[in-house]
Amino acid sequence: MQARWDAAHELPRFRPIYPHEQVVRWTFRNLPRERASGMRVLDLGCGAGRHAIFYAAEGFDVDACDMSAVGLRELQAAAQRRGVKVRSHQCRGHDLSHYANDTFDFVLSFGVIYYMSGIEAEQTFREIYRVLKPGGKCLCVLRSDADSRILRATLVGRSTWRINALNSGAPSDMEDGMDHLFFSREDIERAFAPFTATCIDRMTYLHEGFADDDWVVSAAKP
Repeated sequence: MQARWDAAHELPRFRPIYPHEQVVRWTFRNLPRERASGMRVLDLGCGAGRHAIFYAAEGFDVDACDMSAVGLRELQAAAQRRGVKVRSHQCRGHDLSHYANDTFDFVLSFGVIYYMSGIEAEQTFREIYRVLKPGGKCLCVLRSDADSRILRATLVGRSTWRINALNSGAPSDMEDGMDHLFFSREDIERAFAPFTATCIDRMTYLHEGFADDDWVVSAAKP
């Protein structure tokens, strides 16, 4: 997986520049920009850093982590070009031992956890909870079981499918042969049971009849 993501981040198409609209909208509604410099943010699974750069440019105190050394290299290059500072650390999302308990006001995990095993995903949710400060918030984008990828996949475990060759409407063929988590609403409710103020929303995009379908989940640590 690390080699696959390193290869992907070498390609410009896997290094988007602009933050996703859902992240921007949620941030401006939920994180007070007038207190940004005093708020610590973690971009978990940052890739090449589009969201970490966005938060740093808005004045937040930003950390970012990812398994891909190439992604982190591209993040730091982008931060230098933008004149912002982001602390970065190479790790897997289910092991945030680099960060102490109750560290962050906000954790973002955008399109990351569904590339993990079921056990790793469960640990990642626990790690997000652990590193959040009491009252801290998280925003997670997780692939739903209504996503078109599941139509060309083989069930290999609970909520876990192995993706076979995708059809021509898929955004890319990078995920061919990868194991994937497709979350039902019940899976989401179970994963976020320890949190409070949980809001479960959906985000769907169509590409030539191919549905990218994700859960957009925000929650807080009591």
